[in-house]
Amino acid sequence: MSDSQKEKLNLENTRKLNKIKRKNAKLFPIYKMFSWDLLFFYSIEFLFYTIAKKLTASEILMINGALLFFKIFMQIPAIIIADRIGKKKSIVLGNISLIFYITILIYMPGALSVIIADIFLAFGSAIKTITEPGLLYDSVSTKGGEGLYSKIESKGGSLYYVLDGIASLMAGYLFVMNNYIPMYICFGFILISTILSFMFKDIYKPEKPKDKKYFKDVKDSFKFAFRSNRMKSIILFNVVFYGLISLIVVYKSDLLVNIGVPEEQFSIIFAALSLIGGLSISLKDSIEKRFKNRTLTFISLTYVFACIAIGVIATKFMNKLSIPFIIGLLALMQCCESIWYIFESKYTKNFTTENTSNKVTFAYEFIGGCAASIVSFLGGLLLDHVDIRNGFLIVGLIALMFTVLVLDYMRKRFGLKPEEYSKKDLEFEGEKK
Repeated sequence: MSDSQKEKLNLENTRKLNKIKRKNAKLFPIYKMFSWDLLFFYSIEFLFYTIAKKLTASEILMINGALLFFKIFMQIPAIIIADRIGKKKSIVLGNISLIFYITILIYMPGALSVIIADIFLAFGSAIKTITEPGLLYDSVSTKGGEGLYSKIESKGGSLYYVLDGIASLMAGYLFVMNNYIPMYICFGFILISTILSFMFKDIYKPEKPKDKKYFKDVKDSFKFAFRSNRMKSIILFNVVFYGLISLIVVYKSDLLVNIGVPEEQFSIIFAALSLIGGLSISLKDSIEKRFKNRTLTFISLTYVFACIAIGVIATKFMNKLSIPFIIGLLALMQCCESIWYIFESKYTKNFTTENTSNKVTFAYEFIGGCAASIVSFLGGLLLDHVDIRNGFLIVGLIALMFTVLVLDYMRKRFGLKPEEYSKKDLEFEGEKK
């Protein structure tokens, strides 16, 4: 083959690759709208577990802690599978696993069904968490792609929150009619996500590494995580903040029941929170521009102080007029949570390339998941000794202490200019070998 023919072939391959990238990037926000989380389920999850499955809030937190442990250990087979079969097939497999999750919840009775279903949820969530951001990153990894990645993520997140708001509004009323109607609709949306995931295409072919090489890569990812002060900073922040968010997800539902919010109004409240969360993502750029390297400080302390304020109001000043203030503070916390998840995806991808994204994401998610699981167990034990109102206050005060300590550690190690970082903060060892 002549040089001109080779050049022509390379040009044609580049055009095909760019076409695939554009298609993936165009499809991703629509896919994320349906697949980011379980539509029609999370707004009534607490009610479903307490009414249909007969669980207590403490038991839900214990099971949630077990789920987080499942997610941690499912990351090991998830990352091996993702490396061997590619990101597209892995995303499809993850969605199919979620179909099994919902099916088991619908047709199997009791707490045991939740635990068994959670194993499928853990695997599906683990493999999707590892591969979905990577597929999008691969699809925009061109000049200016970093900004495009954030824009597409934000667009998909906003669309999800709008759809989730509508779903939440309907789910509560449907739950009152029949506890299982929202579950069937949730199944339908997961099916849509699965169909959409078949439309993606891999940008890079899977390498199918040997097991020894895989475990060496994982070892390298943990060495990088503990060697790099920059990486340690974002991991420590995730340990505290994600642990708190995981706990508050259950606490806020229990609190709403405790202060007398009717079942059918759950849907209205969660719809409002979801819509506010979606709309708040549009403030991401403004917040980052305003606070710069103090963005995480602003988000985390706002969340923690709102949590403390809810605890104070619920324990000291609770009456009918207090409920709107508590819901307003929950909305503020939802805004912080929604914006954080977008920033989290962006910040973690700053540590990776197409060759290291799975490994670094694994280390980050593994450590954060372990911490969140422990926090969930401890949060469940706390509710065995205090009511949910005091629980909110105690958790908020403890979170404030740890958040301040972590932010102080991060101050001189994260959010710096590129030239201010040392070589060990930026270089992943696995890339050098």
